[in-house]
Amino acid sequence: MTEIARAQAAYRRDHNCNPEFISTSGDVDVMIDALLAGPKYHNLAMVHSMERSKMPSGFFDHELMVGVNSDLQVGAITFMDETGNHVTVGEPGSREDPVYHLMGHRREFPAECEISIALVREAVKEFISSGGQRPRCVAWKPMEW
Repeated sequence: MTEIARAQAAYRRDHNCNPEFISTSGDVDVMIDALLAGPKYHNLAMVHSMERSKMPSGFFDHELMVGVNSDLQVGAITFMDETGNHVTVGEPGSREDPVYHLMGHRREFPAECEISIALVREAVKEFISSGGQRPRCVAWKPMEW
């Protein structure tokens, strides 16, 4: 039996036109491991659930951005939908200006948003299994710049 793709992810340049499809929690682990082991400027993934409706424009009505830092063994997640833009809540005193890179393009994150890699994995798996809802296993705060 063929598994149905539940989400699509882009984190390498060749994913622009050919995203990676995610069906299982094992697929999430493969993606996170690839981000951790991959090039320094390719440590952020853009993930969209294929179980949510698209807008009339054809664009997704949501976006999950998943960044990992292999040196520090932390990551950060942003989630955007009609409720607004949110970012994970990290430990007080954690990095002030974390930076991640989506296919070589710099993305700045707000201070104190980084969480453990284990929590990153758990949150992305919850996003996939919930049909693209904002994960509840991590704390969120509104994105403020």
